[in-house]
Amino acid sequence: MKKLRHFIILIFIFTGIWLIFNESLDFSQILIGLFFSVVSVLFTNRYLLENDYIEAYSIKPAILFHYTTYLFIQIYRSGFSAILKIIRGQDAVKIIEYETCIRDDLAICLLANAITLTPGTVTIGKNGRLLQILAFQDENTFTDITEGKTCSPYEMILRSLES
Repeated sequence: MKKLRHFIILIFIFTGIWLIFNESLDFSQILIGLFFSVVSVLFTNRYLLENDYIEAYSIKPAILFHYTTYLFIQIYRSGFSAILKIIRGQDAVKIIEYETCIRDDLAICLLANAITLTPGTVTIGKNGRLLQILAFQDENTFTDITEGKTCSPYEMILRSLES
């Protein structure tokens, strides 16, 4: 019963996204959105995922709130820092090889996306737990963490997904 409820919630979310993208609330658009939502969820569950959709992509609301709050703060802090570096001409970049302390694949992808969303850093590659990050030359967040073998604040938040 719980699985059916999650399935229905996903269908309504995907249908809502379909309606927003098509900018129409016509009955035909609702039916088409429902159809493609059902097909997408069934196809994904059957052929693309090793585990169930809900098991693979469930995030506790408290973790999600903490993660997004921290991410928005970091985006603004890094944005102002990047603007100052560009104005001062300190815009040389380097590639950092960073091995994350996270083991969960969803959490690693969220970390890579957070790095990319933060101004001044871009994740350019992922191989297992190893991330390649393009960053400003004087960026020391990831190199300091690598030398000290500790987890970044992003990783500490995302490690709670591994339970």
